[in-house]
Amino acid sequence: MKKIIAFVICLFSLSIVTATRVVFIENYPYSTRADNNNISFFLMENIFKRLGLNFEYEYVSHSRAMQMIDEERDVVIFPFIRPRNMSIRILLSDTLYVRTHKVFYDSRIYSHLEINRLEDLRTYITGSHPQYPHETALRIAGLTVHYSHDNAESMQKLVDQQISFVIEERIRGLRYLEQTTGANKRFIRFYDADFFPVPFFAVAAVANETASGVIERINEVIADREFMAGLIGSFFR
Repeated sequence: MKKIIAFVICLFSLSIVTATRVVFIENYPYSTRADNNNISFFLMENIFKRLGLNFEYEYVSHSRAMQMIDEERDVVIFPFIRPRNMSIRILLSDTLYVRTHKVFYDSRIYSHLEINRLEDLRTYITGSHPQYPHETALRIAGLTVHYSHDNAESMQKLVDQQISFVIEERIRGLRYLEQTTGANKRFIRFYDADFFPVPFFAVAAVANETASGVIERINEVIADREFMAGLIGSFFR
């Protein structure tokens, strides 16, 4: 009897050791080892909990994550941004999260404005900065841009009512808003319009059957749109 118990314990320990590991590609602020309060950790932790899988993780660089694919490691990697030419050795999940840019505004002033495209903002002053990745798109759309050193400064100007809008990726924009001062910050909202979408995927080595199997199970969770919408929504609450 003791031998059977020891054997079961050994198998259980082995299953933990060989459990598929989540590898986060460091990409601030969406995944960063300095703070697990990020969207990537939140999503994968809850998805693994839903699947009843042991959740072990680490943070690595993008190059190291791709090396793990080459080594056919038993890992699921997230967040992965699909390149134009992707290796056939990588198994891609369905879209797990979409990074989008929002239009931040003062809800007391522009609560009824309808925004479907960038051109709808032409008659207003929009805050931005030269290094904003979509700054060229703002100018092509004909927007009047008030430039700052960065969008943290732009967000402060929005709070101070010096500009009308700030276009920024949702998570970055909310973090910048947290850094602002002044009572008016509580009135800042963002429109539901989504600009410059970038899908995030989970990936694994095609040749690793265990990790590939986990990707398929993750896809089953993604297919439950109500669950995923509620999960993502709860992160922002």
